[in-house]
Amino acid sequence: MTEASTTPAPAKRNSSIEALRIAAMVGIVAHHYAVHGGVMGVTFDQDAAVTLSVASAFGKWGVDLFVLVGAYFMVKRPSRGRSLASIYAQVLPISLLILATFLVVAPDTVSGTEIKKSVLPVIFGQYWFVTAYVMLVLIAPYLAMVATGLTRVQLGRLIAVGVALWSVLNLVDGVWLYVSDLAWFALLFMIASYMRLHPLPGSRGAWIAAAFGTGVAIPVAMWIATTLRWNATGLPEDLGWTRWLVAGPYSPLSLAFAVALLGAVLKSRERQSRVVNYWAAAAFGVYLIHDNPMVRAWVWSDLVETPRQASSDWLLLTALGTTLVIYVACSAIIFVLQPVVLRPALRVTTAIRLRVEARLGSAPDTPGPDTPGPDTPAPGPATGDTPDRD
Repeated sequence: MTEASTTPAPAKRNSSIEALRIAAMVGIVAHHYAVHGGVMGVTFDQDAAVTLSVASAFGKWGVDLFVLVGAYFMVKRPSRGRSLASIYAQVLPISLLILATFLVVAPDTVSGTEIKKSVLPVIFGQYWFVTAYVMLVLIAPYLAMVATGLTRVQLGRLIAVGVALWSVLNLVDGVWLYVSDLAWFALLFMIASYMRLHPLPGSRGAWIAAAFGTGVAIPVAMWIATTLRWNATGLPEDLGWTRWLVAGPYSPLSLAFAVALLGAVLKSRERQSRVVNYWAAAAFGVYLIHDNPMVRAWVWSDLVETPRQASSDWLLLTALGTTLVIYVACSAIIFVLQPVVLRPALRVTTAIRLRVEARLGSAPDTPGPDTPGPDTPAPGPATGDTPDRD
């Protein structure tokens, strides 16, 4: 009788959690449609300014949700090597391919700074989110030690202090307590740790109601606040602070919606869908393609022609339709790249990781559920189930 393998098989991915990645990225793409189109901050058309503000409302919520979901799975992982190998296997090839494409088709638009950032995208901040997330991955084992070492009450109090200082108090004009992207991501990690390590209070229905209420409140509050501000000043540049208060990077509403939606999913039974898992695994690649600085300038100004769309009577529907088209197109590119570029790159980064771990004498990562965050590459067709700061 052969001895059973001591290595546990990877757990199946919960498609309900995977679907959150899709929703988060759709919100981020819609946000970029509004803020990078060159219209929202300069137009004197009230309808266009308010509508684009509403379209942008779920961008920072998407960032919060993306980090929360990824951190939820980091809490019980002993090592970060697998995550880093997976992130670099996507970020570096996509960044270099985009650079090569622009050097061929539009060399006059590529500067030395863009070359430097494309070759070393994490260090030089080609994508602000990736740089902050990689730093979070590096310190995650120590954050997990803190989270597991605290009692439920102590961890809850730590989270309450962080939310009060960095989210609630930032609503007060003139108050700025110098929260950084990494500090905010660390707070999100602690919230995710609480949700992973301790039983969630309340019923499934209560979490769903909270998610529905906060999800509706964000666009409604954005519409009311920007309308009132416009009526008071009539200046498009004055809407920036209003948008920041309602749905900015540290907005209590955005945070509450992200936490409530994740809680509602965790309270629900697990679901399995090959289609959802397949599309969700490409979500991080969608971000890497559409929000690359060189691609961004071309997509929104030249391809989409956002200024022309802003004059449409159906602007909100146009924004949603354009968002979905960009999402699907970028996902399709990832599906094509997966077998020919991303998988081979993952083999290379994994080999480097294993060599480094062997040299350091650390235990290799044990298989676990694929993290529904940026550290899981898109699956290939054969295994279908397996920013500028604005």
